[in-house]
Amino acid sequence: MSKQNKPPTDNLYLQIWRNPIFNDHLLSHITAEQWHTFTALAVFMNKKGECYPSQSKLKQLLGLDNVASVSRRISSLEKARFKGEPLIKVFRGKKTKIKGKLIFASNSYLLNQNIITIFSPHDTTVTRKQEQLEDLVQRKAKLANSLHIDATRNNDKLTRRKF
Repeated sequence: MSKQNKPPTDNLYLQIWRNPIFNDHLLSHITAEQWHTFTALAVFMNKKGECYPSQSKLKQLLGLDNVASVSRRISSLEKARFKGEPLIKVFRGKKTKIKGKLIFASNSYLLNQNIITIFSPHDTTVTRKQEQLEDLVQRKAKLANSLHIDATRNNDKLTRRKF
């Protein structure tokens, strides 16, 4: 698998903004097929909303039979609009002929980040969580030590009964 076909990180999370769907009824303005394709593209995007998947990889992710179906879906998605803005912008690579064979260059896509973005936990987030956990363990140990009660309690007249 080429580097471009992999998502940028293993810890990629999609953040779908609620307002475009809930308040602005985005899903009533686009087809299920367009949303399906849009979210498939989103798993490849970087922080700027750019992505570079091959049509072959998209075909595989979308469960389609051929690359022509991917092209048709991309074209449909490119025409879709949200608040006057396209859901995606497509930057088509130039086709070239080498030794009589037509070679297709890769396309790149820019997704509308008013609808979907990515976020990924960075090392600082993970480190901070580890620090918080260590702090909690230390505070728990300190509290347990301060509440430690001597089992012998020889001089404690309040808790000992005389029979």
